[in-house]
Amino acid sequence: MINLDGKNISEFGFEVEPGHEDPITPNMERKTLPIPGRPGLWDFGTEIRERPFSFPVKIMDRFHDNMQQAYNELVAFLFDQYGRPREIKMVREYEPDKFYMVKVAQQMIPERPSEDGTLNLPFVADDPYKYSNTFADEVTWGSEIITFEYHYLLGREGLNGSVKITTLQTLNIPVDGLAIQPIFEISGTASNLTISANSHSFTLPNFNNETWEADFEKYVVFRNGKDTMIEIRDFYLMPGNNQVKITGSNININMRIKFRDKYS
Repeated sequence: MINLDGKNISEFGFEVEPGHEDPITPNMERKTLPIPGRPGLWDFGTEIRERPFSFPVKIMDRFHDNMQQAYNELVAFLFDQYGRPREIKMVREYEPDKFYMVKVAQQMIPERPSEDGTLNLPFVADDPYKYSNTFADEVTWGSEIITFEYHYLLGREGLNGSVKITTLQTLNIPVDGLAIQPIFEISGTASNLTISANSHSFTLPNFNNETWEADFEKYVVFRNGKDTMIEIRDFYLMPGNNQVKITGSNININMRIKFRDKYS
C-alpha cells in the first residue's frame, strides 16, 4: 500500500488496513472579509496549507515482545537521530510514479489486543504537492526507469539530460501538471547569455570555462559551486509546451533544465 524511503511497510511487519485517508486536495484556508452593506464576502484568495494522511496498520503477532520490537524498529525509522520526526519519501502503490515528502504528524498510540496490534500512522506533507519520481528530462523513449505502471504520456519528448548549445537556439520544454520553477545547470563559455520563456528571463555575466546553477525555486545562483550575489526573479515553465530561448554571443555551453513534474 505505501512505500517509505523505498521500504514497503510490510518490511516492518505491518499490513495497511482498509479505511486509510488519502485526500485528493490539501487543506485550504479561504481569505475573506465581510463588508458592511455589501452582499456576501470580499474574496482575498485561498491559502494552500498542508496535506494530512492517515494509514491504519496491523501487525499479526500474538507475542507482545515481538510487537514491541516491531514498533521500536518503525519508530527508529520514522524519527531522526535526535528523536524528531524526519522527512520521508512516501509512494502509494496505486500511484507509483509520484511521491510526497511526509513526516509523522502526531503521537502514535497502538492498540494491544491479545492476538494482534493495530496502529494509526498519521503523516503530513508540509509541501502539499506530489512530484514525479523522475526528472522530466529522463522521461524519453527507451528509458529503463519508466515502467508501464507510470502514467506518463507515451511519445513525450525530453532533452535526455544536458544539451550542447553553440548558437542562438529555442528549446521546446514540455511540462505536465502544474507550473514549475526549474533549475538551470550550465557549463562552458558565453558572453551576455540570456535565457527566456513565458515573459521571464535571466542573464549571466560573461564567463569562460565555468559552471553555473540557477535554482529558481530557492532563488539562488551558484558559480563554480559557490553562492553568488546575483539576484534572480521568478522564472516559471507553464503546463504544456514552453519555448525556452537562448541568446548571447560566443556561446559554447552544455545546459540542463532540471525539474520534476508537480501535481495537485
